[in-house]
Amino acid sequence: MKSNLKNNIFILIKFIILFLSCFIIYKNLNIDGNFIYLNDKFNINFSIILFILFFISSHLQIYITLETITKKLIKKINYIYFAKLFFNSQIISIILPHSGLVYRAYQLKKLKLSYTDFVGISYFLAWFNLFFFLIFYSFEFLIFGSEFENYRYTVFFLGIISSSIIYSLPFIFYSIPMINFKNKIIKKIYEYFRYIFLIPIDFKKKNFFKFLSIYGIIGHIINFFMIFIAVKAINIDFTFSQIVIFFIIYSFLGQVPITPKNLGISELVFGLTSINMGLGFEIGFFIILILRLFSFFNLIFFVIIYNLIPIKNYK
Repeated sequence: MKSNLKNNIFILIKFIILFLSCFIIYKNLNIDGNFIYLNDKFNINFSIILFILFFISSHLQIYITLETITKKLIKKINYIYFAKLFFNSQIISIILPHSGLVYRAYQLKKLKLSYTDFVGISYFLAWFNLFFFLIFYSFEFLIFGSEFENYRYTVFFLGIISSSIIYSLPFIFYSIPMINFKNKIIKKIYEYFRYIFLIPIDFKKKNFFKFLSIYGIIGHIINFFMIFIAVKAINIDFTFSQIVIFFIIYSFLGQVPITPKNLGISELVFGLTSINMGLGFEIGFFIILILRLFSFFNLIFFVIIYNLIPIKNYK
């Protein structure tokens, strides 16, 4: 009962944040003026490049996730089969938020990946990406955040400290002696969460951090070019520093979902950042809109493609 109440409150808070974000966007967006002007300036010639970058980025993400699961299962999974699961789960999550993860976990259960391990792997990848890329975001903001001079160093130090704390949490938890609860239910819950929380240590022992670091940096570079091309497509002169700031915000929000796909949040933050740079709210909004549209086109295209490909087995 208490669990359902907490979930309902959590969903309500998300809905309120989404509503407030949309309201603020509505109050700041000049659809009749600047927005139509930006739409006319969009260079369609960049579309193919953007689609290719989204294709590479999404399939690199699939490869990284698949290799992580393979490392845990110690057996191979057919890439095409997993790509189908990946894109199907994303389209399902658009229809019903978070339900795509349930679908993917259910399908992988058929391959002997337990629900506990699925949750653990999802947590591990989120943990690694957050602590690892916070370091990059911090240094990138320090170097290129000259337009945010008043809090550039504050953001840098907060990012480095947050990254260090996030990284150290599993190791601190590991150093605490295991508690032997007498109550069987409490003991089972404790062991479940301890197992999940300590999964990063298991992957570290398998020397998997090097793999994630290398491919993470490759993905980081690809995502930067996605932002770079999206900005260049609207034929407005941006400084390189401004493009980097948009990239940092886009990447960070992609890792910290507040609403489903950060709908409303990303548009608001991009718009306000654009204002802070001396540009119109519509410019930031239009950039994130381009990225959302191409992400959606990429998703729909590959959902169709992978569901048309016959798969004889999972391996």
